[in-house]
Amino acid sequence: MPTHRRLALLVFVIAMLPAAARAGTLCGTVIDRSSSAPVAHAGIFLRLPTGTYTGLNGATDDSGHFCIDPVPAGTYDLEVRVDDEQVGYVRGVVVTATTTDVSIGASEPALRFASPVPNPARSGTQFEWTLSSPASVHLFVFDARGRLVRGWFSAALAAGHHTFTWNLRDASNRQSEPGLYFVRLEALGESLVRTLVLTP
Repeated sequence: MPTHRRLALLVFVIAMLPAAARAGTLCGTVIDRSSSAPVAHAGIFLRLPTGTYTGLNGATDDSGHFCIDPVPAGTYDLEVRVDDEQVGYVRGVVVTATTTDVSIGASEPALRFASPVPNPARSGTQFEWTLSSPASVHLFVFDARGRLVRGWFSAALAAGHHTFTWNLRDASNRQSEPGLYFVRLEALGESLVRTLVLTP
């Protein structure tokens, strides 16, 4: 069989393969635009050029690296989110049946506030947040009716990662009742709220 016919047949066979057989791997690194530091624990979400979410996603490790596999060959937009906030978006990433490598620039939020752990909580819980620069911090816990249960203030915290453990007691040192609570963190001109459930 002539070479050009063999090539045409090969292209036809590849085109007829199931999508999974034509899938590739999408890897990359997320880097903060201002500091050039890797962005750890960011979510990567693949969208079609129309904006529709594909259901494919991954997350960066401590070095800011991620891999998503398998990804059907095609063109995608990549959305990067940190703590439910969009920090980066790249359009027109072409994935082939091999490994596609992409570098993503992200603008990390000035304030990041993780969900309390554990949640639901029975005897205590931990709050975690990250500051992009030194700041004073207000931390409040409200019950489901909006009443202040407990509050803390720090005049000066360094930039970086911070944790605080709450023993689930109110300002009068009484055990808080089971139910839904709202935790509000205020710093760097921002206010972020997370929910917390206390169990008996």
